[in-house]
Amino acid sequence: MSLRRMLPIAEILVIIIIACIPLFASFPYRLNIFLSWEGAYRLYLGQVPYRDFGMPVGYMYWVIPAIFFKIFGPQMITLVKAQVFINILGGLAFRSIMKSVGLEIILRFTSVLLFTFSYSFLNFWPWYNHTVFVYELIALAFLFRFLMAKVPDKWGYTYLILSGVFVFFSFFTKQDGGALALLLCLALLLYNAWISKKWLPWFYLQVR
Repeated sequence: MSLRRMLPIAEILVIIIIACIPLFASFPYRLNIFLSWEGAYRLYLGQVPYRDFGMPVGYMYWVIPAIFFKIFGPQMITLVKAQVFINILGGLAFRSIMKSVGLEIILRFTSVLLFTFSYSFLNFWPWYNHTVFVYELIALAFLFRFLMAKVPDKWGYTYLILSGVFVFFSFFTKQDGGALALLLCLALLLYNAWISKKWLPWFYLQVR
């Protein structure tokens, strides 16, 4: 098998393996981790945000940990499992962006390796500053899939809609990071509309 065929597989393996390392090691307890636990546990119990309890950040921060509580039970290790899943999503989204912009395979593999070791690996507990960025990466990954399509079809506009959904998730995780995600996506759409003279995606996003 040639190097060019092996590296895409290696990218995915690196993302998954590095993300799973915290499951087999002991890492320091994050200060204020009770914030991750409290919101996820309340959602796990069926409580409704803004009605049954207040919160300092958006409720999307706790959705993935709460789902993992439902699957694996409310334990501290479950928070680590949820973060493993978040890190995998973040790594795949980052890889997708690099792939969409046509980065050469060697540089893409190096970028994925650097991203996983220098950023996602260091986040082994769920935290809103990381989760909001992962949602933003996913939104950008879908947006670039749409922008790089030569002739956007109905599936292309599905990517645009999914990008908007994850911008929403980002905003309702942490408002400042989510606002930056929204502004960045709008700026990319505006630039694409300007150079392509196609304004439908811009107006479509405004209607949504």
